[in-house]
Amino acid sequence: LAQSREHVKTIIAMQQSHAKVTGIHESMAVVDVVEDALRLNTISFTRHEIRVRREFAAKPTATFERHKVMQILVNLLTNAKHALDKPEVKDKTLTVRVALNGNDSVRISVVDTGSGITSESMARLFQHGFTTKPQGHGFGLHHGALAAKEMGGSLTAHSEGAGKGATFTLEFPLHPPDAKA
Repeated sequence: LAQSREHVKTIIAMQQSHAKVTGIHESMAVVDVVEDALRLNTISFTRHEIRVRREFAAKPTATFERHKVMQILVNLLTNAKHALDKPEVKDKTLTVRVALNGNDSVRISVVDTGSGITSESMARLFQHGFTTKPQGHGFGLHHGALAAKEMGGSLTAHSEGAGKGATFTLEFPLHPPDAKA
C-alpha cells in the first residue's frame, strides 16, 4: 500500500510538471520525457504482463513543448497496452525507440506486437471521432497528430494488418521551426 501510494504521488508530480502553458519550449533530453511516459504506465504494463524494451540509438537534447510530447507518448503507450491486452496476443512486447532522423529531427517510435490495425481502420486512424475501442472517444490520435504538426513534426502509423502489431512514429525537429529564423 505504501509503495502504491508513493507511485501515485510520483505520477501526480510528473503530471503537474508536464501540465504547462502551451507554447513554452524547453531544452531537454528527449529520452527523459520518454522515460517519464513509460514510468506513468509501469504498473499497468506489469499488471498486463507486457515486456518493455528500450532501444535508444541516440539520446538527443532538443528544444520542444514537453507537455505536447508527453501527451502524445502517453496516448501511444496506452493504445499499445490495449492492443497487447488481447487473449489472442501471446507475445506482449512493447518497444520504444529513440533515434535521430537526419541532423535536425528526432524520431520516437512505439512498436507493439499486438492486435494490429486493419487497412480499413488505418485509412481513418487520425480522423476526429474515429475509434476501434468500445469505450473510445476517437480524439487521442487525432489530437496527437495535430500537436505533432504544431511542433513542426508528424505522427504516423504503420501496421501489416490485423494480428501483426503496429508502429506509431512521432517525429519533430530538434529546434522549434520559429527558433531557426
